[in-house]
Amino acid sequence: MNANRLQVCYVLVSQGWDRHAQMTWLSAQSLRLHEPNVTITLVTEPETRRAIESAGQLLGAVDRVVTIETPIEDRRLRAFHLKTLMRNSVDGDFLYIDGDTLVVNRVRDALDFDADVAAAVDFNFDHTFFPRQLREPYTKLGWDYPLPFYFNSGVVLMRDTAEVRELGEEWTRRWFLLVDQGVPGDQDAFASALFARSLKWTRLPKAYNAIVIKRNYRFREARILHFFGSEDEQRGTLLEHLLLRLRETGTFDEAAYRRSLREGHPWGPNHEPWHLWHSRNYVRAVLLKARNTAARIVG
Repeated sequence: MNANRLQVCYVLVSQGWDRHAQMTWLSAQSLRLHEPNVTITLVTEPETRRAIESAGQLLGAVDRVVTIETPIEDRRLRAFHLKTLMRNSVDGDFLYIDGDTLVVNRVRDALDFDADVAAAVDFNFDHTFFPRQLREPYTKLGWDYPLPFYFNSGVVLMRDTAEVRELGEEWTRRWFLLVDQGVPGDQDAFASALFARSLKWTRLPKAYNAIVIKRNYRFREARILHFFGSEDEQRGTLLEHLLLRLRETGTFDEAAYRRSLREGHPWGPNHEPWHLWHSRNYVRAVLLKARNTAARIVG
């Protein structure tokens, strides 16, 4: 792998051309619009590999597939397990991106950060916080609590160094320990493993992992939009619209995508005034509210 070339990794566990595979495909399409020379690596497991080979469309969007064996039966947990394993299964530096994302600007600059690992703080926070629900499992396991930052593991830069590969091993080990404590998320193990190692880390600017929370989206400078994975949380968003159009037409609705980029928001074409207001499109929000009010009066 060319050290100067951007490599982006996705992790996928799916049953074929399902919602998870479709989100990953859309994310990859948006990525290539901004980074045409990117190398996209898909990390998966044998069952998913067979399923997506039958579906076909996703494989055409990636450059290579890395297949990892995992004994985990539950699909959600299997995806978390693969995520902890990816550093020691993929060669070269990479930027990992969750599948429930859309790339909306250049991301190659992430390679310029002087760090072995880089990640953004969860929930777009600027201040320090650490989830209270982790106090008990961390304490039982003898881990430090709280830690300096609670990073979101949906977008992570990972160098290919011995130290980071050791981090990957520790991430996996701590994930299994947390699963035994009833805490299955890979993110919770990532934070603990990172601060247990001696390596150089830095915070990614939140623009690289702009989490779209209803009534709380504020990043017109976003590079990567990160949507919550549930259909309910995605309702009204650009990602929901692109998924619907993909299922209807088999294509990426680039026109709707680029309109959202121009207007600086993560909402679909049928957005409401409050969507625009909370993405700081104040003038558009007021005008749309006035038009909607006038239409109701006339109607």
